[in-house]
Amino acid sequence: MGRKRAIICFETEERFESVTDAANAIGAAWSLVSSALKRHGACRGFHFYYADEVKPDDSVFDRKVYKNSRPIICLETNERFESQARAAKAVGVPREAIYAALRGHIATKGLHFYYADEPKPDEEFFRNRSWTRVRCKETGVVYESIAQAARETGVSKSNIQAAAKRHGTAKGLHFYYADEPEPDDFYYADEPEPDDLLPSKRGIRVRCVETGVVYKTITQAAKETGASQAGIRGAASGMAGGYRWEYVDD
Repeated sequence: MGRKRAIICFETEERFESVTDAANAIGAAWSLVSSALKRHGACRGFHFYYADEVKPDDSVFDRKVYKNSRPIICLETNERFESQARAAKAVGVPREAIYAALRGHIATKGLHFYYADEPKPDEEFFRNRSWTRVRCKETGVVYESIAQAARETGVSKSNIQAAAKRHGTAKGLHFYYADEPEPDDFYYADEPEPDDLLPSKRGIRVRCVETGVVYKTITQAAKETGASQAGIRGAASGMAGGYRWEYVDD
């Protein structure tokens, strides 16, 4: 077996004692990092070179434009980053956290991001409704979050959120967001609860602790983060793909 060669990440300047260590750090397969080294390409937005060689010039790397290399802007600071990797380095989070923030319109370390080639969104675009206060129309009780409403009413979080969005009912109760005016009765749809508001019996929902993103199934979590399904299943609650995972119970 050949000796292990240390490698360095071009973007972050972090040194790894082996390709395996680098792969574990960014949540990628060993083979992908190895391939990036050989072809001077990127792996999850990062480029690598061997530590026992002279640091290459940026022009050495393959800079083909991929989806993840679209410039992005931080809403709070108005700072522009040419890639998710550079934003991740500046904020001090994994690139996957920036990707999750962009995709889910959520914050990472208190910061929100949007693509530079799209119009600047308003704050409503980034609102994480899971943490917004809701009021039950029938009882008048205000809950500090959908999670609290679910615990105290026995209605699942997904049903309450769907009822608030669709102006429907959840187990006979109407919910609306407390920061909005109380709707009139005609605001609500006089229809039975659709089947898709009922708790799903398929799959197990999991949450990535670092990003706060909830995935409907372990399969979806693995597909969107690059971690293996077996790793996530065995890691909740634990580590897989460089992240901590936990099961989400309604």
